[in-house]
Amino acid sequence: MSVFHLLIALIFIFDLLHVHPADKKDWTFFIVFSVASIFLLIAGLFTKKILQNLSKHLNLLLLESGLMLCAAIYFWSKGVSLVAFSHGVLAGVIVLFWIYLKRRENGEVIVISETNITLPGLSGDRIVEWNELTNLVKKHDLLTLDFKNNKLLQVEIINGDDINENEFNQFCRGQLGKQNK
Repeated sequence: MSVFHLLIALIFIFDLLHVHPADKKDWTFFIVFSVASIFLLIAGLFTKKILQNLSKHLNLLLLESGLMLCAAIYFWSKGVSLVAFSHGVLAGVIVLFWIYLKRRENGEVIVISETNITLPGLSGDRIVEWNELTNLVKKHDLLTLDFKNNKLLQVEIINGDDINENEFNQFCRGQLGKQNK
């Protein structure tokens, strides 16, 4: 995330250096983007001390997106349509990144039940039936799903200390055994 904030700060600095000089300088644009550039540089360099949780990053991403959209409008008014278009696209990408992070804010949860396995995805949850698997194993905080179509999915389990590995693997073998009968 810190690299992303630094990248946006560098784009703002680049914008400030390449604003077309006019008879009257647009001081509002210059001041807002100067302050935003300095703030994003500090946030990017000192992320661990300033932005300790994801919600602060999400708020900063919304600010970055809004500023990018403002830059797009500003450059469009100056007749630089390609730069305005690229800033508008970047604002959209930042919003999509924000949506992705917002969905992952509480972590992704894999639900394993007697009937099926629910895997989180970008566009929604994916339901995997037990008969689609040849094996499902948890070992050393790594969950491995071995599909019958020769695909393999491995997922790191975070905060899975309360799951008894032997009981879980016996449950999975039992479910897979039921499907093979």
